[in-house]
Amino acid sequence: MTVVSDSNPIIWMRPEKPARGPAPAHSRRQIAAVAIDIADSEGIEAASVRAIAKRLGTGAMTLYRYLPTKEDLYTVMIDEATGFEPQEPTGDLRADLTTLARRRRQIFLRHLWLAPLLATRPIMGPNFMRGMERDLAVLAGCGLGMDDTIHVLNLIHSWVSGAVQAELTERATANQSGLDRHAWRLRMEPYLKSLLETGEFPHLSRMVQTSEIGEADERFANGLAIILDGIEARFATATGKDGSRRPVGDTGGGAPSARRAKGQPTARSSTTE
Repeated sequence: MTVVSDSNPIIWMRPEKPARGPAPAHSRRQIAAVAIDIADSEGIEAASVRAIAKRLGTGAMTLYRYLPTKEDLYTVMIDEATGFEPQEPTGDLRADLTTLARRRRQIFLRHLWLAPLLATRPIMGPNFMRGMERDLAVLAGCGLGMDDTIHVLNLIHSWVSGAVQAELTERATANQSGLDRHAWRLRMEPYLKSLLETGEFPHLSRMVQTSEIGEADERFANGLAIILDGIEARFATATGKDGSRRPVGDTGGGAPSARRAKGQPTARSSTTE
């Protein structure tokens, strides 16, 4: 694999106002807000420099002074759309993670183009950094150490992103085909019934007979509840054999160095906002 190094500093490291020449007539945030409005109503591909310039009543070439590349444009759009909402830690791990997950989902549903763009790589703009600081503080307030905090945030962020993208894909497919989930199941029912009658799929037959796939909100809530059950079980405050209480996140394996000595995994990974 060939690694290409880009010597240009990222957009946040470049001054918004040039050292020479006239002062800019628009701010990056203003440009991003217009681009987001276009992307929300017409799709991300419609948010071109030409379309943004037309909305702002300026020339396309003028906007390139602010954001020279499409990557620069997408970077400021993502950070502006993500926004920042404060969240004070309550000490209740389940409640705090629920708030975090639901807030993330609502942002993605408000801007349908955002989740696919964020799936590529994190955009470490000002709002991203504020959001990460908030999330780290929230989990620290619940008693989690840094390693566990990173793993938990990765799990929640990745699951929410995947769940939302599946939801949006289903919605787009329904719009394109004209068949919603219920209509699609009715269409598939004769074929599915013929398979189940062979007796080769007893578990699938039981699922069809006893379960009903809920709407998106219900599916999200159920999936989140299962994940939170697992997180709570892993990090619940435990009572030691001597009656002492161990902090949340201490599963009895000792300090990270001790766990490494025992061969237990301590792999780190980075979170995305």
